[in-house]
Amino acid sequence: MKRRHNIRNGFSRRFYQNLRVFSAFVFILLIGTNLFAEFRKTGTAGYSFLKIPSTARHAAMGESCGSLVDHIGILPLFQNPAALGFQTLSSVGVTYSPWIADINHQLAGFCYVGKSIGNFGVGLNYLDYGNIPHTEQASGLGQYRELGTYSAQSVAIGLTYARKLTDKFAYGLRLNWVEETIYHYSSSNVLMDVGVFYFTGFRSLRLGGFINNFGVDARFIGDTFKMPTELRLSLAYDLLENPNHFLTITSELSHPSDNIEHIHIGAEYRFMKTIYLRAGYKYPYDEDRASFGAGFYWKGNIFDAAVLPFGCFPTVFRFSFQKELGR
Repeated sequence: MKRRHNIRNGFSRRFYQNLRVFSAFVFILLIGTNLFAEFRKTGTAGYSFLKIPSTARHAAMGESCGSLVDHIGILPLFQNPAALGFQTLSSVGVTYSPWIADINHQLAGFCYVGKSIGNFGVGLNYLDYGNIPHTEQASGLGQYRELGTYSAQSVAIGLTYARKLTDKFAYGLRLNWVEETIYHYSSSNVLMDVGVFYFTGFRSLRLGGFINNFGVDARFIGDTFKMPTELRLSLAYDLLENPNHFLTITSELSHPSDNIEHIHIGAEYRFMKTIYLRAGYKYPYDEDRASFGAGFYWKGNIFDAAVLPFGCFPTVFRFSFQKELGR
C-alpha cells in the first residue's frame, strides 16, 4: 500500500509540475496576443496566404491538428512548431492544391531529428496567383487598353527548431521570411512562431498552444499593414484505441488578430494502422465550413487527400505525400 501511495504521489507531482510549465507558456502566449489587441479588426492584416491550410490532413480535419504528433511529417513546419519535438524519424514531404480562382498553392518541407540537441526543419510555402491581365485607362471614359499580363506570388521560407524537455512536454520556435510580389512591387518581413505541446498524463489527452505569424508591421508601396498574428489552443483525445481501430477527436480555438474567434473540430478514424478517414468543421465561417479527407500509410509512405466544399466557389482539393526517412 505504501509503495502504491508513493507511485500515486510521484505521478501527481510530475503531472502538476508539467501542467504549471504548460500553463506558464500559454500565459505568455496570451500576453503576447493581448499586447497586439489593436490588430483585432476584420480584414486589416496582410500576408493572408499564411492562413491557408497546410497539409491535406490539416485541411481535412478542419485545420485542427495542433495537438497531434503521430505521423505528422512536415505539418509542424507550418502549424504548431512544438509538435516537431516529439518526432522520432526525419521526414520529407510536399503538398499541392489547385486553389480557387486558378491560384496554385504548394508546400514542401524537410524535418531532421537531432536527438539530444533537438529537432530541426525547413519549410517552403508558395502561392502562385497566375497571370493577371495588365491594363491601363484609355482616352474614353470607362475604356481600358490591354498591355499584356503580369504575375503575382507569395512565398514564405521558415526555419523551425523544437526540443522535447521531458517525455510529456516540448517547445518549438520558428522564423519565417515572407515576401509578396505583385508586378514589380514587393513587400517582405520576418515573422516568428512559438508553440508548446503537453501530454497531460490523463489517458490520451494532449494539449497544444501556439502563436503564428508574430511580427512588426510591413510596408507595401508606402502603406503599412498588420501581420496575420493568430493564437491557437488545441487538444486531442483518442476515443477508441485497439490494434485494428483507432478514433481521435480534436478541437482548436483560434484567436486571430484580424477577425473574431473561431472553433475548429476534427475527427480521424484509422483502420489497421493503414487507412485513414477524416472530417472537420469550422465555426463561424461563411463558405468552407466542412471538410473531408482520407489517407493511406504504408512503410513510412504517407498519401493524403482532402476535399473542401467552398459554397459558391468550386470545390478545392488538396494532396500531400510524405516520407518518413529510415523506414
